[in-house]
Amino acid sequence: MKTKKKEREIIEEEKVLISFLKATKDGKYAKIEKTSLPYSRIKEKTVIIEDEYYYSLR
Repeated sequence: MKTKKKEREIIEEEKVLISFLKATKDGKYAKIEKTSLPYSRIKEKTVIIEDEYYYSLR
């Protein structure tokens, strides 16, 4: 019973993510200006390992 519920939750999360990505691709969201980054609540961390970039949000 729990696995069916988890599967439905995962499918719903995927639908939300896909709709967000489609809207982003269509240009419905504005780019973030660098001047507003100090006021964001999301911390960004960049790690460079042998010419590969890894980004994470904290």
